[in-house]
Amino acid sequence: MKLSFKTGNKKQGLIHIDPRTKLFILLAGNLSVLFAGSIKYEIIFASAILLLGILCGAYEFSLKMAITYFIILIIQMLGSIYLSGTCKIMIVSFSMFIRKIFPCGMLGGILISTTRVNEFMAAMNRIHMPKNIVISLTVMMRYFPMIGEDWGHIKDAMKMRDVSLSFRSLVVNPLQTIECMYVPLMMSASKISDELSAAAITRGIENPKLRTCLQKIHFSYVDIICTICFSILLGIAITT
Repeated sequence: MKLSFKTGNKKQGLIHIDPRTKLFILLAGNLSVLFAGSIKYEIIFASAILLLGILCGAYEFSLKMAITYFIILIIQMLGSIYLSGTCKIMIVSFSMFIRKIFPCGMLGGILISTTRVNEFMAAMNRIHMPKNIVISLTVMMRYFPMIGEDWGHIKDAMKMRDVSLSFRSLVVNPLQTIECMYVPLMMSASKISDELSAAAITRGIENPKLRTCLQKIHFSYVDIICTICFSILLGIAITT
C-alpha cells in the first residue's frame, strides 16, 4: 500500500478547514481514541474521519487507510474467535494496539496532506503561538511528505534488485529485506532533516517580522460544524 503526501499544491476538496480548527480536531480525535470504550464507537469515529478526509479532498489516502483499519479490526475479531493460546494473545494484542492508534494516524495524515505550510504558519501566528513550536511543527509537516516520497523510491530500487517488500520476502530473506528497507530509509531521514533545516533558515523562518500569506485565514461555518461534530464525539467517548 502506497501512502503518499504531496508537498505541492494541495488538492481542493468540497470543504476547506482552517488550520486552527484542524489542530482542535486532531486534539479531540486523540482524546476520543484515548477515552473510547467500545469497538462500536471506534468504528463510528473511523467512519467520521473517512468522511472528513473525502470532503477535504484526500480521497485515495482516506480510503486506503479506512480499508486497512477495517482489515485490522476483522483480523482481531477472527483471531479472538478462532485462535487460542500464545498465538491468540500475540495476534489479538498486536491488532488491538494498531487498531487503537490507527485512527489518530489516519486523522493526522489527512490534516497534513490538506494543509499548506504557509497557511499553517500564518494561522499559528494569528493565535500568537511561540515561534519555536511553529517552526518545529512546520518542519514536521514538510518532513513526513518527503519521507513518503523517498519511501516510494526505495521500494522501486528494491524491485530492481528483485527484493519484494512482502511477508514472504521478510521470512525467506529477512536480513536482505531489512537491509534494503531500513538502511536507505534511515540515511534518507537524516539527510532530509538537515536539508529542511537549512531550507527553512534560508527562507527566513526565524525572521521576527510578521509574515504575510496570500491564502485567506478565517473561520467559516464549516469550521463551526467540524468543531461541534468532533466535540460531540469527544463528549460521547468521555461519558460512555
